[in-house]
Amino acid sequence: MPPAGVMHCAPIPMSIWTSFSKRARRTPVSALEQAELAFSEGRFADAARAFRELAGAGDADAQLRLGQLYERGQGVLQSFVDAVRWFRAAAEQGCTAAQARLGEIYLTGLEAPATATASAVAHIEARDAPGSLLKRLFPQGLAVKQDPEQAAVWNSAAARSGDAGAQARLGYQCMNGFGVPRDPAAAEQWFSAAAQKEHVAGQLGLGLLYASDYVECRQHARAIEFLERAAAQGNSTGKLCLALLLLFGEGVVHDEARGRALLEDAATADQPAAMFHLGELFRHGHPLAPSAPEAETWLRRAAARGHVKALLSLVWMFTSGPEPDASTAAVLCQQAADLGDGEAQFMLAQLYLAGRGVPTDPAEAARWLSKAADQGITAAYARLGALYAEGSGLPQDFQAAADWFHRAAAHGDANALYHLGTLQFQGFGMPRDPDAAMQWYRRAAELGSALASLRLGVLYAMGECVGQDYTLAAKWYLDAASKGLPQGHYNLAFLHLRGLGVKRNVTLGLRFLEMAADAGSLQAVWALHYQFADGTHTAADPAAAAHWLIRAAEMGSPAAAVSLEQMLNRHDPLAPPADRVMGWLERSACQGDAAAQASLALCYLEGRHGVRDDTLATHWFVRAAQSGNAFAQARLGDVLVTQQGNRAAAAIWYERAAGQGHAGATAALTAMRVADGASAEQKSELFRLWLNGAERGDAIAQRVVGALYLQGDGVERSTQEAKRWLSAAAGQGNPAAMVMLGALILRDPRDTANFPEAVALFRRAAEQGHADAEYNLGVCLRRGLGVVPDDVAAERLYRSAAKQNHVSAQLALGDLIAERATSGGAWAEAAGCYRSAAEAGNPFAMARLAQLHESGRGVALDRDAALRLYRRAAAAGHAEAKAAMAQIEDVSASAAVGGS
Repeated sequence: MPPAGVMHCAPIPMSIWTSFSKRARRTPVSALEQAELAFSEGRFADAARAFRELAGAGDADAQLRLGQLYERGQGVLQSFVDAVRWFRAAAEQGCTAAQARLGEIYLTGLEAPATATASAVAHIEARDAPGSLLKRLFPQGLAVKQDPEQAAVWNSAAARSGDAGAQARLGYQCMNGFGVPRDPAAAEQWFSAAAQKEHVAGQLGLGLLYASDYVECRQHARAIEFLERAAAQGNSTGKLCLALLLLFGEGVVHDEARGRALLEDAATADQPAAMFHLGELFRHGHPLAPSAPEAETWLRRAAARGHVKALLSLVWMFTSGPEPDASTAAVLCQQAADLGDGEAQFMLAQLYLAGRGVPTDPAEAARWLSKAADQGITAAYARLGALYAEGSGLPQDFQAAADWFHRAAAHGDANALYHLGTLQFQGFGMPRDPDAAMQWYRRAAELGSALASLRLGVLYAMGECVGQDYTLAAKWYLDAASKGLPQGHYNLAFLHLRGLGVKRNVTLGLRFLEMAADAGSLQAVWALHYQFADGTHTAADPAAAAHWLIRAAEMGSPAAAVSLEQMLNRHDPLAPPADRVMGWLERSACQGDAAAQASLALCYLEGRHGVRDDTLATHWFVRAAQSGNAFAQARLGDVLVTQQGNRAAAAIWYERAAGQGHAGATAALTAMRVADGASAEQKSELFRLWLNGAERGDAIAQRVVGALYLQGDGVERSTQEAKRWLSAAAGQGNPAAMVMLGALILRDPRDTANFPEAVALFRRAAEQGHADAEYNLGVCLRRGLGVVPDDVAAERLYRSAAKQNHVSAQLALGDLIAERATSGGAWAEAAGCYRSAAEAGNPFAMARLAQLHESGRGVALDRDAALRLYRRAAAAGHAEAKAAMAQIEDVSASAAVGGS
């Protein structure tokens, strides 16, 4: 504590030194005066030496002056720590000026001098460098830490001595309980003492005290009186506080014109808080006309001067203002967060979670949420709990999630209560207890959680851990809807449509869906579309279905835009104009929807709706393909092959599409590799791609895998695996797989017991109009394989397959007709069948037709034509045709000899 005796010491004014200098030759000058003279002449080093000598001898005035020199770095190496040491020496001798300065320094603290580099500060403060030169030069460091208690000690001493600044500071400490117990009465006493001396800080302090809740009853008239006195002295903070009181103060006659003028004066005087509030007035448009440019100007000026809340207001402007700019908002939010503002840290975390203006990064979001939570931002508690529960950006830890939710719930966070209910219901991080979960949900609903109300409705509707009660479900759905959750109306709609817990009322159900749609529920819009498209609960209405599909597109649904383009493509009269559809499709494509990009590319490629542009088609196919759309990857491969002849690039995209199980791309890649003479390694890779598609459930891929197992192509031959995959494909209704599986069963003549199974497979495929199945079923009926022989049925099947240009069926039909032919017409029909098959390259049909030409049955007798057909058949590998050809040639030769 300072001694009871008081010494008022201060630097000697310059005017006195002028007088001294005029009488320097006549009057002896003291050592202190000589030091002051050196200082006044700018000889700071000399002054410092003189002051130091006197200070060391205990001169309080010299100690004060030496402290000032150290603080300013005049004539000595700047050191706030040494400054405080000499101020304390003078203060302990009762020097009021030194006491006041100490009170001021300890109240705020002093950071390291600007002359010290960051690396030097770090080196001095490092614990592992006690013997370094910098550490020896500055053993106490470079900064003076804030110390409210010490500030109160020295402010009290100086205040009792009548220092107005110290009195105002002590009033501030008493008002806020900063370093001393909170004492509004003492604060009023000290502020009044300073104000009586016309000290602006005392006037400002009284104004704030009377306008605040620090006193039992606010005294706005007195507050305005003292703030007016502070403002009259030109104090910008006084003007700011008076302006806010005149603009927004309770129990005060508002004067918006004067309030604005005072605020502008303070802002012009470089008062950051005034700039901030002026910017806010322009941003919110009260009482000023809203002006985004003016708001941004003043808020940026405030932010440039370190006003963190101004940065936050700018963030709001750029996220939800008239000209949103997510990137700028993120930069500003980052600045405020780096400055330690908890609200900004929470907002920045939200931006990282949403990927707005910054890349989506849950881990970075979690880091900023932790910082915000450390500062008591309660909204961060529940968000951190959610990240732990989801394992997003943090290791999944339900116990940690529950802990954070409990912390948030203790502050009345309804969402946290809802999440606690979910954890308890599932038994994640908490013992599973559905009854306790219901209590959490009810508490959350009582505090306004719409999600909790919805969840209660779902539980009662599903009868999960409670008795199924659609009436209670309807009650909770309605409660959720009343809290603004469209899903409440959506769920309630289906109870009315189905008459569950309420009287069935289709009209009301559709109305609830419309209310949900009007509230922005895309799900409800789609539900309305399907209701009218399918006629599930109401009469089908294509026009209404189209209306709601258009609404979905207007709301930004890429799937709706794609569906509307398909309507246009099939010339549906209910489709909207092409330019609107293309606009929605392009918007969805630009927003990154791969299906929309692929659809748009197809429009440009095929010139749909009057627009053909190969360049744009390729562009959008590339965008969609790069986004992983398998259809686009396959079509891009087609474009590269057909338009650019770039087989290598096409193969890359085919392979990517095939990797996603796209059968068409796999088939194209297979054809390309086989044409190029696929190596064993490439065949194995092709098999892997087909297998990938098969495992994804693609029936075509399953059929191909079965075939590859049968052939041992790219994989070891396995009849068992072939049957497994062909059965899987056949089970999905793939007719080609049915035929292959049936043929595989018939391959073993000893397995006649399973022949009926083969017949059943052929029949199922034939019912789909599959020509190969019709032919094979015809063969079974003809030969009695697994079925009673039936030539009539066989003929019907052969004819159906033959009409589809099935060559074997044409040959078989010809044989069947020839077998029972008794007229020229029948033989002519048989010849027609053979001719069709022969023209398709079947050597057996060629030989049959040659025989008819030899005998003249159904066709003209023509040995030359017969010879030509035999030659073609023989060239195609028909052994008997060679013999027949030789016989005709021998006959022709004999005839020629006889003729000669």
